[in-house]
Amino acid sequence: MQIQTEATGRWQLAPENLAATTFPEHADAAVADSAEIIEQQTEYQPSFTGTGKEYFRIWIVNLCLSLATLGIYSAWAKVRRLKYFDRNTQLNGAAFNFHGDPMTIFRGRIIAVLLLFCYHYLFTFSKALALSLFAIFLLGVPWMMRSALRFRLRNTSFMGLRCQFHGTLAGAYATYLPVGLVVLLPGLLGVLIPHKPGIMVFAFIPYLSWPWLHARMRMYQHNGLAVAGIKSSCSLTKGSFFLSYFIIGLSLLIFVMLVGMGTAIFFASFKNHAAESYRIFMEAYSWVLIPAGFLVVLLAYAIFLSGSTLLQVKIWNKSWNATRFPGVEIDSHLPYIAYYFLQLKNLFLTLLTLGLYRPFAVVNVYRFRLQHVSLKAVGLEQLLAMQHAQVAQAGKSGQVGQASGDSSADLFGFDLSW
Repeated sequence: MQIQTEATGRWQLAPENLAATTFPEHADAAVADSAEIIEQQTEYQPSFTGTGKEYFRIWIVNLCLSLATLGIYSAWAKVRRLKYFDRNTQLNGAAFNFHGDPMTIFRGRIIAVLLLFCYHYLFTFSKALALSLFAIFLLGVPWMMRSALRFRLRNTSFMGLRCQFHGTLAGAYATYLPVGLVVLLPGLLGVLIPHKPGIMVFAFIPYLSWPWLHARMRMYQHNGLAVAGIKSSCSLTKGSFFLSYFIIGLSLLIFVMLVGMGTAIFFASFKNHAAESYRIFMEAYSWVLIPAGFLVVLLAYAIFLSGSTLLQVKIWNKSWNATRFPGVEIDSHLPYIAYYFLQLKNLFLTLLTLGLYRPFAVVNVYRFRLQHVSLKAVGLEQLLAMQHAQVAQAGKSGQVGQASGDSSADLFGFDLSW
């Protein structure tokens, strides 16, 4: 890794590469200079200035208008939401912004609804139609995912500099084709060979490769980020998530097995005196079955939430800690225990308020994540000022390559998320 010095603008080796480098006779002085460069790094902490109360007003209006318009307003609702969160996200005193066109998002929503309709209803009409739709999905989804990433980043700005996504179309197909194949294969086999349900078990075996597929998606996304001309790099590997998925999956499997064994033992206790024991038990304790069942469900969900939260934390930290920009390092240290109890609190209050606490929960999670991410850079202000100067110079010299690429992202890109 290299770090740009504030004084000369040259690139020098970071400490982790010093040991493997051959130095001249003044090596000690070079090491001291490099250490001084590291000391000059400034840590920048992003912050969120919004509140749950403010977002609640936006959320309730968005919800009511979306319901009143049968979902049509949801595209405009998403723009309002993204603008609120971006404009209240600050780094070094400067805020982000979102510039997306609701009509572009609305077009993506129409395409998403059509795809879901085709998959759930037209997919089972005939084998020929299922194969045709399967091919269309496989060929179309990678292109649409790349377009969605380009649209989201192209319409996000920081200090007047537009973000970009530089992932290639070939990379999108290499990344998302296997994902589409894994997701769509069970449905396709169910249509082609409906009278052999045993084969469906083999159709779900490729899901075991999901940690590898997930890592490839993160690598593609984090390798293509850019702010103006400052492009990212990502050091994730294809096996980065395997251990996390394995440990969490094994823990949940053990929990399910223990619950199953406990249930079997409980009902087996009535085996010798089945009818009489069951009648006595139901007469004495039937009133506790419903609350006990509810508590068991809550306990099961809390344990599932513990596993899913741990997985989120591991993937979030690994992904951002592996992402670098020239002269900028990202440090993500999202803590598991505190994040898990925050999720439990959000779940309890959301259920208690029949969903009305949801916007407060979203703000809490967003702020908590930002509080545990920091950027370390040498002269971030100078780096961004340089990009501003380059963009201005490109505009004066009539270089329209970037502008035409940006407009094509708006014309052909769309957003598929809700």
